[in-house]
Amino acid sequence: MREHTWELVRRLTERLDDHSTLPVEQRRILQILKISEEAGEVAEAVIGALGQNPRKGFSHTWDDVRAEVCDVITTGMVALDRLTPDAAEVFARHLARIAERDLGERRRPVQAPVPAPSPFAGTAPFYRRYRSGPPAAAGALLARSVADVDEPTLLDLGSGTGQVPLALHAVFAQVDMVEPDAGMVAEAELLLPYLQGPGQTVRVHQVKAEDFTPPSETWRADLVTICRAFHWVGQDAVLRQLGAWTTPRATVAIMGDTSLWDLGNDWTKALRLLIQSFLGEDRRAGPGDNFTPPGRPYADILAGSDFSDVREYRFEEQRGWTPRQVIGYLSSTSFASRAVFGDQWQAFERKALRLLTEHCDERTGLLTEDNTFTVLLANRRP
Repeated sequence: MREHTWELVRRLTERLDDHSTLPVEQRRILQILKISEEAGEVAEAVIGALGQNPRKGFSHTWDDVRAEVCDVITTGMVALDRLTPDAAEVFARHLARIAERDLGERRRPVQAPVPAPSPFAGTAPFYRRYRSGPPAAAGALLARSVADVDEPTLLDLGSGTGQVPLALHAVFAQVDMVEPDAGMVAEAELLLPYLQGPGQTVRVHQVKAEDFTPPSETWRADLVTICRAFHWVGQDAVLRQLGAWTTPRATVAIMGDTSLWDLGNDWTKALRLLIQSFLGEDRRAGPGDNFTPPGRPYADILAGSDFSDVREYRFEEQRGWTPRQVIGYLSSTSFASRAVFGDQWQAFERKALRLLTEHCDERTGLLTEDNTFTVLLANRRP
């Protein structure tokens, strides 16, 4: 499936930023100036296609002209992406105004129901790149839960961009990934060629976890995984429905690590204070909402369900980050995404990079994160 155009533009912008040492403001200005440079190359190509250059003659073809026009469009899209995190929406609104003004399209269209905005809107490219899957030891634990099952099936709820299936897919004959965010689904579908081997079936379902429908009447999952997403699903509804979605001996795995927001390292605490100086004391949950902490421990929620035999496993991890990687991780979160910051993003990014660089280890140039990846394995009681 083709990637969404603006997601590809965002990826291109990110790649250009990775190879640039210039300040953000200077990158933005130079990108805008480059539109004029590319437009000049269109003019040169047209002159060459018409053979009107006395020295060069017919130096270009109309295919060259079309390619140069595409370069102008791409350069403009990257420039708009540098100017706003909502580039796609800004362009769509502007195009609609032009259509109304010049095409006379003044009739009010029938409005389709507008879905609730995702707290992770616009984060998918960063989520794919900067969010890790389960540690190898946790992956081995999950694989052992289906070791005695012939051709097991994995149901991954709240898949994001597919980190859990990527870590576990070789163990399973069928993998079903469930994710409501369209951007996340587009990124996850890029993994399909890597996940689907001989004799394997991998499907991606763009739907909320509680609204998932099994692909067939006989389909049942042997392992259900929910990684870093249990807070975002309808917990009681999902746990009730798992009775119909799973085999009698199925395992449910609720797992995740601690967000940078909650970690106690000096640099993570300083970073949180900086975020709060821009966005306020409360932790955000997307552009229009605040985060509500879980009311009960996840183990207690599981204990009150059909999957009441619960065991906890903890895996200690130490990760090293560059300042730029931390910025990428923040761009993947619901509490500090570019959409949450809006017009303040560029100012925040400058201050955050300065703060993070000051906290880097002088020898390695890295920021160290001490974290714990927790896995709750739950089964039905015998």
